[in-house]
Amino acid sequence: MKFLPLVWAAVWRNRTESVLTLLALSVGFALFGTMLALNAAYERAIAEARPDRLIVACAFDCGAIPLGYREQIAHIAGVIGVGGQLWLGGHEQDEHHQITVMFVDEGMRSAWPELPMSPADWRNLDVNPSGIFLTRKAAARRNVRVGDTVTLNTAPGSRADGGGTWFFKVLGFIPDPPGGAASAGPSWDPDTIVGNLRYFENSSDLDERSLVNVLRVAVDRPEHARAVCRAIEARFNSPAVNCIPTKLDAEELADADINMRQISLGIGAAGLFMILFLCANGIAESVRERLTEFGVLKAMGYGDDLIAVLVVLEAAAPTILAALIGSALALGVDVLVAHLALKGTINMPPVRVSVSAFGWALVAALLIALMSAVAPLYRLRRTHVAAVVAGR
Repeated sequence: MKFLPLVWAAVWRNRTESVLTLLALSVGFALFGTMLALNAAYERAIAEARPDRLIVACAFDCGAIPLGYREQIAHIAGVIGVGGQLWLGGHEQDEHHQITVMFVDEGMRSAWPELPMSPADWRNLDVNPSGIFLTRKAAARRNVRVGDTVTLNTAPGSRADGGGTWFFKVLGFIPDPPGGAASAGPSWDPDTIVGNLRYFENSSDLDERSLVNVLRVAVDRPEHARAVCRAIEARFNSPAVNCIPTKLDAEELADADINMRQISLGIGAAGLFMILFLCANGIAESVRERLTEFGVLKAMGYGDDLIAVLVVLEAAAPTILAALIGSALALGVDVLVAHLALKGTINMPPVRVSVSAFGWALVAALLIALMSAVAPLYRLRRTHVAAVVAGR
């Protein structure tokens, strides 16, 4: 306790500089906490991807694969379920309000049981083929209720009757995916609307029928995933067809164009370096300006160990406070990101600042305080304090 008045006086000897430094340190810790949460979000999304699920698509971005492949894939050893999936995109009343319906067939009940639809939901969709189920995020964005009609406008002629407007009745709502889009491959976005593939098949233009964007495949054991993929590609004369395990697909999705996991860690490390630079510079300047004060303290009986504790506490006080403030700011960024994701402004996995992030921020603050105090303490030990006090 006897150190507190000395530490308080040292920290606030220049209040303007101290406040600005505290703000800068807080921003650095906010950046560090946000990047830790972002990295954890991508890692969590990849970890939640099922290793016993496969995505089969047309190679070379041709966009469509025959639905008839479904029956052939079902007879491959190790396959326990195959389902077709197709997306139809357009806009609602306003062209700026884009909308996409994900059509699935009955095979998805076994090929993709993670799709959060109950048996009652599947039966409802089968009885009402023009109906749709929306995730809670998709429903919130459109402010719709059960029984409402959602309109999808596409190019004229996309329907068999020559029209381009699709009308869907809202049958119910399903949960958002727990790990974001990356956890289940490119087919599953939190802003998802699920429709009946049979309805699309019966209503679309003849040229568009019997084609899907992807086939989802479930295998009996995770270790069989790669072997089944090789068998699928061999059967359909790869490279015409591409098969990839969902977990590997999630990793590639997270690292598409730029490796967000590595980038987030790099930015977080840059934030820590900025904090270390500011803290070390501030402590070095403080010790340099207070050599006479330290000389007096030594004359009063303070040894090198007590002086070291005093300097470390002076470095730790603002860094620990900044770590707490910065972590709170990171939590605010988390809430903002969740809001923007709900509105569809950004497409990111859920970012959550965990208790461990606060812990890592405090550990980093203590380590930075210790590292910042090393050089000033080394200088103090080599300085002849009596000469400094005497002004020589």
